[in-house]
This record gives sequence, structure tokens and C-alpha cells, in this order.
Amino acid sequence: MKKILFFAATLFAAVTMSAQDPIPVTCAEAAAAMPAQSGSETEDVYIVTGYITNTNGSISPSRTDPSIDQQTFYMDDEKGTKKTLQGYWCNLPGHEALNVGDKITVTGKIMNYNNTPEIKNGDVAILERATTKIDTLEVDVCEALEEGEALEPGDYTPDVFIVYGRVKGTDAVNNYGQHTFEMACGDKIFKPYNCKGEDGLELGKGDSVAVTGKLYNYNGTIEISNGKVELIEKSKEEEVIQEVTVAEAIAIAMALEKKASTNDRYAITGYVSEIAIAYNETYGNISFYMVDDVNSEAKDFEAYRVKVSKEDSERVVPGAKVKVTAALKRYYSEAGEDPEKNPEIDLAETVDGGTIEFLEETAVETITNNAKSVKRIEDGQIVIYRNGVRYNALGTEIR
Repeated sequence: MKKILFFAATLFAAVTMSAQDPIPVTCAEAAAAMPAQSGSETEDVYIVTGYITNTNGSISPSRTDPSIDQQTFYMDDEKGTKKTLQGYWCNLPGHEALNVGDKITVTGKIMNYNNTPEIKNGDVAILERATTKIDTLEVDVCEALEEGEALEPGDYTPDVFIVYGRVKGTDAVNNYGQHTFEMACGDKIFKPYNCKGEDGLELGKGDSVAVTGKLYNYNGTIEISNGKVELIEKSKEEEVIQEVTVAEAIAIAMALEKKASTNDRYAITGYVSEIAIAYNETYGNISFYMVDDVNSEAKDFEAYRVKVSKEDSERVVPGAKVKVTAALKRYYSEAGEDPEKNPEIDLAETVDGGTIEFLEETAVETITNNAKSVKRIEDGQIVIYRNGVRYNALGTEIR
């Protein structure tokens, strides 16, 4: 018995020591410790020492503890621009942003995020502050695009910019009050992404705004991400939302250039045919396919990340008749190296952040006995018949 107790005490002490004593490493050693499989993380906790080499300079309250500010950055063992390890929304020791050149430690497990070594939500300690001067420059959209296009993909400008211009189309607001929209210089698009404004701020097409933050080259799209947005003047242009069917929405979206979106919003009425992405409680949205014919199984129109409460998300089921209001987009993704695993995608969808209205459904009619699947209303619930087997709206077999 004593041996068992001694072994248990020794094991507990070892576990406690492991939890209390993270392994000290350099940035290069942290990168080498990254697991080989994407999405995996180390069992051990590491404390990594290095210099900030790249950051947008923006901080944001933690979504689990608003008293803690977080920031995203890259590190290396030497001052410069090399991005050896990413700190993704890591916890700051105070409420001041980290700057390029600061020497820090970050503590946490090392994750393989798409073959990039990353510590997510780690704890930061500041060892040494860099003496750097950051300028704030006022520019229009065209000047911002010119500056941003000079960056390498994944890089931020060292200086902060205030970009003046007008909202091109619609504004998507997430559950945290962050705004995402587009501004234009001719045919070129500048994209403020997840930018914070005053509480209750509503932006519409044509509104004059000022967006503040570091410019960012996101794979060729020039952004200010997690910056600040201020309304300068409301547009006098009244928004007209056009009512369309799913087929009409598809035609409008597919007539756009690849990856382009409409300036105006549309109210698309149709039936939910299948859930594409389950309800996300953190962001309060759900994605699903829509059709005009309740018996259709087509997947050529997706209502993408539509805002909905948790309670109402349970009403988003195959066969439900809904109206989704949002801008339209032609989503395009090239085929990967293995087209069977990563095929080309060219799809009509709504821009994320749309709203949903549930329409009263009186019945679901059977078309023919030869249909692949038939939906009926039985005792107030949708029942799907396929190959002689009955399923509920969630796809569970009914016995």
C-alpha cells in the first residue's frame, strides 16, 4: 500500500512540476518542436524567448476574460522581419500593445497551424521594450492600396494609417461588434476586417468613414485587420433590398467576377436543403444550402454564416422555408495539388453576416414516388423518406 501511495505521490509531483516548469527554448527550437500533423499541439508547455518581428499593433479584449488584452504577432531569435513563431491572440501583461523590436517570452503549447508553428492564447512577459517611433499617416483608399501592395504577403506596415473613403457595399457585424466591409479605388478593393467602432455603430452603402490601423497584405488583399472605424458622414442614399428566388440569386452571383460580391443586399426566399456548417455558438451563425424546390438536393447556393440566435438555430432544418437577407458573393477556390481531396469550388453564396426570417410553412408536398428523397409533414414534424427508410430533419433514422 505504501509503495502505491509513494508511486502516486511521485507521479503527482512529476505532473505538477511539468505544469509549473515550462521548457525554455529559442524561437528556432520552438519551431523544431512543432508537431508534424496540422492541427496538433505539443503535450509539453514551452516558454519561448525572442523579439517581435511582425505585428499589426492592435490589441483586443479576450473573449473569455475581457479584463485581459490580447495581441497577435510573430517572433524570431534576432531583431528583424523573420517570422519564425506566431503568437496568436496571446495574453498581454498589461494594456499596451507590443511593438516590433520588443523582447518577450511567450508561454504555451506549440501548435501546427497549417505548417506554421504557433502558440495560441499564450501568456506574454515583456523583457525589454524597443525604442521605436511609429508614425500615423492619413491617406485615401488609393494611397492605402499602393502602400499595401508594396508589402510581402503576410506583412504589416511599420506605420499606422488612417484611411478615408466610403463604404462600397454592405457592412457585416459579428457578435463582438466588429465591422467588415469593402472600400474601393476604381476596380481595386480595400478591406477593413473586424474593425471596432462605437457601440451601436451602423454603417451602410456610401457612408464616409475613417479606418485606423496598420496596413496588411493578406494574400494579395489589402486590409486593416482589427483596427478602428469611425463614421464621418452618413450617406443620403437609401438602400433598396431586392426580393429574389434562389435561382435568381444564383444567376446574379455567378455573373460576378470570381471572388467578387454585390454592393447591394438581396432578400432570398427558399427552403433549407442541408446544413453546410453547424451552428457556431461563439460567433452566433450557421451555414446551410438553399433551394427553390423543397425536394431538391442541389448544393449550388449557400447561405453562409447567417446570424441567428441559439434558440432559432434549432429551427434551421431541412424543409424549413426561410428568407435570408445579405449581399451576394461568387465564392471561388482553385483546385489543390490533389483535386480529388481539394477540388475547384465555384459557388454562389451570401456574404457572411446575413439575417434570417422564418416563413410559415403549411405543407411539404410529395412530388413523385421515384424521387431520391421525399419530405412530408407528419404530426407537425418534417419526415424524410429515402429508399424506403424514414428519417427526421437531422438525418436520424425513425423506427
